[in-house]
Amino acid sequence: MFGGPSREHGVSFVSAACLLGNLPSEGHEAIPLFVGKNGVWHEPSASKKELERQLSRPPKDLLLDGVKPGSKPAGTSEIVDSFFTAWHAASADVLFPIVHGTFGEDGVLQGLLESLGIPYVGFGVAASAVGMDKIFMKAAFGAAGLPQVDYVAFSRAEWTRPEERASLVERARRLGFPLFVKPACAGSSVGVSKVKSKGGLAPAVEEAFLVDGRVLVEKGVDAREIECSVLEGEPGGPTEASVPGEIVPGHEFYDYEDKYISTGSRAIIPTDLPESLQGDVRQLAVRAFDVLGGAGFARVDFFLERGTHRLLVNEINSLPGFTPISMFPKMWEATGLPLPKLLHRLVRSAFQRPLRGR
Repeated sequence: MFGGPSREHGVSFVSAACLLGNLPSEGHEAIPLFVGKNGVWHEPSASKKELERQLSRPPKDLLLDGVKPGSKPAGTSEIVDSFFTAWHAASADVLFPIVHGTFGEDGVLQGLLESLGIPYVGFGVAASAVGMDKIFMKAAFGAAGLPQVDYVAFSRAEWTRPEERASLVERARRLGFPLFVKPACAGSSVGVSKVKSKGGLAPAVEEAFLVDGRVLVEKGVDAREIECSVLEGEPGGPTEASVPGEIVPGHEFYDYEDKYISTGSRAIIPTDLPESLQGDVRQLAVRAFDVLGGAGFARVDFFLERGTHRLLVNEINSLPGFTPISMFPKMWEATGLPLPKLLHRLVRSAFQRPLRGR
């Protein structure tokens, strides 16, 4: 399943093409299901045509499609009818959601699938919701004792009250500049701003509020950006982590354009960290996955602070991309698990999910 109403709509087409092209033909049949920005599901034949049409566009146009607010949702009955029509036409055994961001990565879709008894790949309802919401995620990681950057979190209602706003600005200022302002629920750095002075804080917060009603402000750290891929363990086995990789941003920070559009950033896989530090990364990645009750797969991102060499958990991505530049499959490839075998394992993991309260 790809597309969807999220701001990352365009990216999912590229990930979907990768899945369709690399799922082993032996024992599998890959069936495309496209969901429009308006929430309407499409049957496999129409989905295939839409995927081909979108992939024929200039890559920049496609990848930027969805960053701006999407179209108005269709009527409820149209969306519901389209889902059942598309699902019956697909006649599938398992759904692999590759809908990055909201409505696909935040527990909304997962709840629908569980209520209908449809096996699916990836995190469950609660883990998806907490992993997508950076404020909840940081609270969970903090309660588990995982090291993180300092931050301040607040809602739109708090920000609109003058006395509370003054207090929030002061708390953010005490973190020290630069600061990073982020919407609570968004992926691929959508709505994220780097703020270098107090005067830039309010505009950055307002920009983040265009994406979500809750915002967090994080202390900026001078750090290397380290990533690690994680897989749910084989039945009865422990969670597994790949060799770590490193992102060297081409922009001032690793923003949406730097991730998908420009060619300035570099990926180093495996990273050149000392073996002991690589072990720390892998151990922390597994802990982050397990703290949320992860399932299927995820990518965990870290900051390695220069000077102190502190390893800080930045965030977990419960539905990482499968684009040509995506770190998740590349890190597993470097660990000895090629893409077709990785996808087979992910599809198989969908059937390991225990029934909820039945």
